[in-house]
Amino acid sequence: MYVRCAHFVGTVAPENRARFDSFIDAECAPIIATFPNLRSFRILRGRWYEEGAPDIYMTIELTFDAPADIDAMLASGARANNVAKMKEIMPLFEGRVFHINLEVGPRG
Repeated sequence: MYVRCAHFVGTVAPENRARFDSFIDAECAPIIATFPNLRSFRILRGRWYEEGAPDIYMTIELTFDAPADIDAMLASGARANNVAKMKEIMPLFEGRVFHINLEVGPRG
């Protein structure tokens, strides 16, 4: 199994958090659910941090069976739709987004 994570390192101003979070849940999550070959996904939001940890506001975790499934998702129209939709709300986010692809080990 393979997991692709989009980490949102930064913050959303307190007065914009409800709007940002609701948009992700109502507008983006339904698009993500249509990604090809997607086994499952979760939207994780940082709430407290250990000292020295990066300020990760949100992580979107996508699970796939194989690396080729990730490649197919990246090339899909559904992902392009989600990228376009995310651009509508991203001005409220202050920070950067990066992606990591992980392989789940035998104990995963």
